[in-house]
Formats: sequence, C-alpha cells, structure tokens
Amino acid sequence: MPTKLPSDIPKFEAKPNEDLGDHVTTFHLWCSSNSLKGDYVQLRLFQRTLIGSAAKWYIELDRSRYSFFGELAMAFLNHFQLPVRYDAGTELLANFEQTSADHISDHIREWRRRKSLIKVPVPPAFLLEWFLKSLVPQLSKDVATSGVFSEEEAIMRAQQFELIYSQSGLLYNI
Repeated sequence: MPTKLPSDIPKFEAKPNEDLGDHVTTFHLWCSSNSLKGDYVQLRLFQRTLIGSAAKWYIELDRSRYSFFGELAMAFLNHFQLPVRYDAGTELLANFEQTSADHISDHIREWRRRKSLIKVPVPPAFLLEWFLKSLVPQLSKDVATSGVFSEEEAIMRAQQFELIYSQSGLLYNI
C-alpha cells in the first residue's frame, strides 16, 4: 500500500460545489488503475482523500460499522448530501418540534401526516435525524442513544420510552 497518495488524486472538502459521486468514482477508479483492489485497502485509503470538514466527519465516524468500501461510500454520500438540494416542503419535517404538552402518539401521528405531504424523496438518514430533532430533548437523547438506525426504529423506540416514562411519571415534566 502506498504511503503517499499522488498529488493528482482529488481531495474532498465538503464545499457546496463539490460533486460527491465524482469523488467516490474517481477514488475507486484511481484504486483500480493502481491495482489497489479490495475493501480493506480502499477503506484505509479513502480517509486520505478527505480534508477539512470531510476529514473531521471521517475521524468522528464509527469505522467498525463498515466492512466494505461500498458501505462507507454510501455513508459518505448520505452524510454530505445537504438538504438544500431538495424541493420546498421538507421544512414541514425539518422544523417540526414536539412540545412538552404533546404526547408522543400525537406527535408521531402529526409527523406521519406531515411526511405524507412531502412529494420529493428524502434520504432515510435525514428522516431519522429530523425525527430525533423533533422530539423533546430528553426523549430525543434516549432514543438516539438506544442504537436506532432508521426513522421507523426511532418511532418504535420513542413509543417504548413513552410507556416507560408514563409509568414513572417523567415524560411531561422534562
């Protein structure tokens, strides 16, 4: 494995005009043309093409979750696709918040109603992030740290926590 990447390999800094797909494709082609095949090698080298906030993202990433370069590439693409690229309407979810007076079942019903009004595809990672952000802080923290990976898992976990909270009298005193 080379210790230094050539200067002509593109770096990615997560600036608005950079093309994510081109970066991943160029990296993959560069690896292939240099006979650097295999997920292990690509997983180790990809980080060296990242600078600035992209490098920070990689450093903070739980890399043990990725055994294949394709998985890491998808996480990269999902993370850096900014919501400004989506049509108007996503703010219905992005700006939605639960109040301490809202029961979680009512909040989920309203979440799903608002989601049905959005006519553009929204990446699952955004839905999960927006749903967690919409919850009251303590519930959001508890759901987020419980190991959920999808919006539906987060919804089910929030319902479970509501039951636990209501039995202990905590939820609406937060």
